[in-house]
Amino acid sequence: MFRCSLGLGLAALLACSQTPEAPPAVKPDAPETPTAPQKARAPSPFLKGQLHLHSNASGDSNTPPEIVAQWYAEHGYDFIVFTDHNRITNIEVPGEMLVLPGIELTQNTEACSPPPEAGMRCLLHVNGLIVDPARAKAIAAQPRPDTFDRVELYTHAVRVTEQLGGISMLNHPNFHYAADARVVGLVGRQGLNLLEIANEAVDSNNGGDSGHPNTELLWDDVLASGARVWGTATDDAHHYHDAEAVRARGELAFEGDRGWVMVRSERTGDAIRDALRRGDFYASTGVTLLDVRIENTVLEVQLATDSPGEHEIRFIGSGGTLLDRKQGRRAAFDLKDSESRYVRAVVEDDAGHKAWTQPLFKREGGRS
Repeated sequence: MFRCSLGLGLAALLACSQTPEAPPAVKPDAPETPTAPQKARAPSPFLKGQLHLHSNASGDSNTPPEIVAQWYAEHGYDFIVFTDHNRITNIEVPGEMLVLPGIELTQNTEACSPPPEAGMRCLLHVNGLIVDPARAKAIAAQPRPDTFDRVELYTHAVRVTEQLGGISMLNHPNFHYAADARVVGLVGRQGLNLLEIANEAVDSNNGGDSGHPNTELLWDDVLASGARVWGTATDDAHHYHDAEAVRARGELAFEGDRGWVMVRSERTGDAIRDALRRGDFYASTGVTLLDVRIENTVLEVQLATDSPGEHEIRFIGSGGTLLDRKQGRRAAFDLKDSESRYVRAVVEDDAGHKAWTQPLFKREGGRS
């Protein structure tokens, strides 16, 4: 299975972006009643959320939306956003977990500029998060720009997201090396809100290679250029209860609960959208923070008591420069003691799990 196989233009995708009256006729991979209790978590000022996931409304997953929502509720999430390819999935489910509408604006073009490297394709994807499904018809007739320029295509998806009332997130920049720091920085100046720095799907190439930076360093290059784009961790999940069966067939399984965001927000869609917009969250692949505090020019992070193991806290500045590193469960850095334009923190445990805070910028003494 190829996880990003759809290639509709935006006019076509918005024409079909309403929730289907019934999911595609595929066999559910789990019963419709819960099979496991929801995971208990310690009280936290943050809400655990998933910003990138798929159901069978995408065409490349066999799991109905209701079962996807059940799966995330069982794994302790406070909210999820459905981001099916070129379709707004908007469902209501029982329980405390918020299920919010979104869409992955999937532009897979025959050509793009700059052209793809050998063996690569032009796969330019932007998530529209926490959108208003009622707005979709009003913009369905908007054609995709008559261009193959990567910046213009990404910017068009950002504009569509804005008209849907949502938050824009540029997805998996190192997947087929779709977006380098120049592209992301230019789209960031056009209103892009978020960048996946840890898309935890197995083929996202987060680590880069000899000719491409890893996605975290790419983010630093974007921030150093002056663009204010917040960093996220996500699942990009397509497989849930069926993951083992997919692997047994010799295929890649795109599983959930591998990367997420922790948002400091009230438990409403509007409040979560506002917190994402202002950067009041951190990204994680397994490290839990008790608090992220900004006071004047000081960034302070504190580990949660239920985050086990040894931890290293690194403070990172412009261009990925290491400003300081400390062992322990609490550390702070004063930006006025550095020539860097910003400081952010990354916390890593002895198992390789990480958490990333959003950057604190010197010029404004705080986040924009």
